[in-house]
Amino acid sequence: MFIPFTQALKTGLQERGVESLHGVGVNISAQAVFEPPCSIKWMNIESQFELGAFSYAVSGYFSCVRIGRYSSIGESVQIGRASHPTDWISSSPFFYLPGNIFSVGEEFAQAEQYRTYSAPMRPHAQATAFKPIKIGNDVYIGHGACIMPGVTIGDGAVVGAMAVVTKNVPPYGIVAGNPARLIRFRLDPYIFAQLLHLQWWRYAPWQLTEVDFSRPADAVEAIKRVVAEQSPYEPDKVLLSDLAAEL
Repeated sequence: MFIPFTQALKTGLQERGVESLHGVGVNISAQAVFEPPCSIKWMNIESQFELGAFSYAVSGYFSCVRIGRYSSIGESVQIGRASHPTDWISSSPFFYLPGNIFSVGEEFAQAEQYRTYSAPMRPHAQATAFKPIKIGNDVYIGHGACIMPGVTIGDGAVVGAMAVVTKNVPPYGIVAGNPARLIRFRLDPYIFAQLLHLQWWRYAPWQLTEVDFSRPADAVEAIKRVVAEQSPYEPDKVLLSDLAAEL
């Protein structure tokens, strides 16, 4: 189910901590959930979707994905695109999707046959499957990357521009290429093991002002003090369906 963007909905999201640059009339999944503050800019959002606080994506397609906090996603990123059946006679959706594939008029031969045609149900066969994707916290995904269904990208990982990710990415791993392969880890294992234990992304930036993120070794000790002294940041989530009903 989709909800069409209205100016009231866009304003309501913004007031509740969700930035959007979508135009009026654009459809967005009613199942979208946001943790403020965050930004969806020009994202095309379908099916289940969750975006954590302090995260953003610029544009692209997003479906069946949960994205953690502090993640940065570039332009034209494709996440959760369903595949076509490659072991059938044909991979075309005309043989497995119900209803009309194209939205067209009546001024062509066989328009009536096209309008009334729908692919037969085949209970014994599954053409495609939606597999949830999990993107961790503090993940950086470059422009044009493609994340395949069912993949998990670990906390702190980096996905290079135009990479095609078909397998899970370990925490703090840097992957690139088609298919994407692990190039290296972006921090010393001793340091990122502590970061994974501390889970610093549970805290807001204003709680981390004493942490020098440019000095990883020193930052660990400062994060330990934050964890010992402060409670994690826990904002109320924004459910798009609830907001639309309210407005």
